[in-house]
Amino acid sequence: MSIVIENLKEAIKGESNAKRKYELYAEQAVKENLEEIGHLFNAVAFAESIHIKNHFKALSTLLNSEVDVNDFVEINEDELKKKVKDTRSNLIDAINGETYEFKVMYKNFMKNTRKNKEDVAELSMDLARKAENVHKKLYYKFLKMLEKNQKFEPIEIYVCQICGNVELENAPNTCPICDHSQKYFIKK
Repeated sequence: MSIVIENLKEAIKGESNAKRKYELYAEQAVKENLEEIGHLFNAVAFAESIHIKNHFKALSTLLNSEVDVNDFVEINEDELKKKVKDTRSNLIDAINGETYEFKVMYKNFMKNTRKNKEDVAELSMDLARKAENVHKKLYYKFLKMLEKNQKFEPIEIYVCQICGNVELENAPNTCPICDHSQKYFIKK
């Protein structure tokens, strides 16, 4: 079980840093008059906060006590600010980060949860993993639009408050990741 606890702590730390980094990337996009890309970065930052919340719940369940975010979240604001580049580079970095989380980090963490039969942690990580893949695809879509100099029209973005899934234009009747109803989506 201790490996699962460490994996959850690492996931919380990673998601916390990603959340803050995406907020900074959103600010940069707005500075470049790319408001809709900034809008996407902020929506995904919110989605990352849902992953953090879910991981905290799983960790609290495993430890059979409440946990404090300050115990293991280390956000180095100066280091994160150094990562901010132009919006195209920031999108590429976000794609790489989400891909790593989907293909490597959560995949490995979930092997540990299965081996240790920690269902709550496995669910939290599985939901985050699937949502990260959606985030990657959205960043890729916006990167391609940017590279083709396509005009970004204002768009509505919805985030599932259960799993952090992000949907453009409309919230689905049922979340394709966590199977919760449309009422759990919030417009960002």
